Amino acid sequence: MRNTATLIQLRAFVAAAESGSFGRAAVTLGLSPSSVSESVQALEQMHGQTLFKRSPRGITLTPAGERALPHARLTVKHSEDFALAVDERLALEGVLIVATFRSLGIHLLPPVLALLRRHHPRLQVQVLDGTVGEGGEQLVHDGRADVAFLELTNQTPLLTLPVVQDDYVVVRPRAHQAGPVTAAALQTQPLLLFPAGHACNATVHRHLRTFLLPGTAVQEIAEDEVMLSMVEHGLGLAVMPRLAVLPLRESLMVHPLPVPLPRVLGVAIKSGRAGLPHLRAFTEALQAFQATPSFARLQALLQPA
Repeated sequence: MRNTATLIQLRAFVAAAESGSFGRAAVTLGLSPSSVSESVQALEQMHGQTLFKRSPRGITLTPAGERALPHARLTVKHSEDFALAVDERLALEGVLIVATFRSLGIHLLPPVLALLRRHHPRLQVQVLDGTVGEGGEQLVHDGRADVAFLELTNQTPLLTLPVVQDDYVVVRPRAHQAGPVTAAALQTQPLLLFPAGHACNATVHRHLRTFLLPGTAVQEIAEDEVMLSMVEHGLGLAVMPRLAVLPLRESLMVHPLPVPLPRVLGVAIKSGRAGLPHLRAFTEALQAFQATPSFARLQALLQPA
């Protein structure tokens, strides 16, 4: 019978892959660097595959290591989840990892976390940038985040809970002549957009191409505050989610797109983990926030004028 990898070996492999160093992995795990290295070598010998390329600058995954890493993460996570399901105290005094992007992190996450802390003060929260790499959905899927605030789609295999509806708007200087923004009006200045590389930004890029006139100049800007400042200085018109514009600067105004593009914002959790105590506590805090006057005011701000 073929040997089976132990949890210690898999934890060593995951920690080394995420840190890029046996030494840093050892600090994370509370082990010696030699113990981490020996655990990884045991996995490599067991399967006859090299998992890391080693060099004086550190370690990088081989193709075999890249294929194995998501499965190792999930195995380790399932073991941790077993302990959390058995011991509610352990779950509610541990760490909750939340992925989000900036506008949701400003307007939705803090009030939910405040309610969560009120009921579970020992639960620590770690916040990750949900726009990096493959985004919050992938972070939840492979176990690097417990929950993600994101734009919901019909394609996700995750359990999703809708929170609020938002729409994309055109942002322009208040000094401009009022009136509806037409496709022709979007040609008067460069159109400022978030980079299309992230999934939720790709959606608005595809939508705009359905009605933008030929020759419309598009400039990608990564930071929303930079984009708004450029609009203030007459350097372009921005297309952004309404939530990302709040609170609206006095010098700016927003208008609906010529063809509306709404989006539903919410949270995503792996369905098999939703019953874990710390995730159940998070969703209860979210639902409690949705029943507050503060949430009602936020919803009102997101309604088209």
